[in-house]
Amino acid sequence: MNTPFGRAFRYEMRNYFRAVAVLWLVMALLPAAMLALAYFLAGETAMESSFNGYSMAVGMFGLILGMVGLRENQRVLNQNGVSRRSAFLADVAALAVAALLVAVGVSVIMGAYQAALGSAGRLLITDLYQLIYEPSSNGVNPGALVRGAVFSAVAGWMLAALGQFCSALYWRLNKFWTILVSVTVPLVLIFGSAPLLTWLDTTSAGHAAVEALAAFGRFLAASPWNMAAVLLAMGAVFFAITWLLLRRAMIRPAK
Repeated sequence: MNTPFGRAFRYEMRNYFRAVAVLWLVMALLPAAMLALAYFLAGETAMESSFNGYSMAVGMFGLILGMVGLRENQRVLNQNGVSRRSAFLADVAALAVAALLVAVGVSVIMGAYQAALGSAGRLLITDLYQLIYEPSSNGVNPGALVRGAVFSAVAGWMLAALGQFCSALYWRLNKFWTILVSVTVPLVLIFGSAPLLTWLDTTSAGHAAVEALAAFGRFLAASPWNMAAVLLAMGAVFFAITWLLLRRAMIRPAK
């Protein structure tokens, strides 16, 4: 793979794998620290607690990786003779591999904790997938772990696409529009929610919108593969828009 794409992919995977290894270590130590702290503070009288942050950790990891990697990868690779298109496609592939590695790793860690603690443990280890789609699974369920890993990988890749879109958008905006978007979006989310809820509750169009959203929610909840398909489609759209923004972005040499 001595093509521009191959060189870019290897460079990006080396950078991303270090972050993947750090996240594996954190996710392996965090439940142990929670359990040790519970016993230290309350001893044998410690109440049962739960930890279900594995899927969310994969998603947030993808979002942050997408935000921070785009500009620097483009600058370094463009400076070393790799076109922005090859660098971007390599980034999309590297983010997919990184999301899969993280998801598989944290699923293995979660399964190891579930096997070690058993059903009588004081710390319940689970993830978002099991809470939504398989809440009745007890103990170690290899099938549920595999399905959860796939679900987490898809969610992490989609959020990485969202992170790249946000990075590319701010890359293209000038100072005025950057400040305007940064101020306007939070204000709209905070103060626009009440009028939106009123509109949904008091108008026929609002009722129709609520019914459509409810039907869409039932479609997503019916199967994890429905959710995965929607997340994949969203990720593809975010990456496509990112490429359109990136095509004409000014790439300065890396320092």
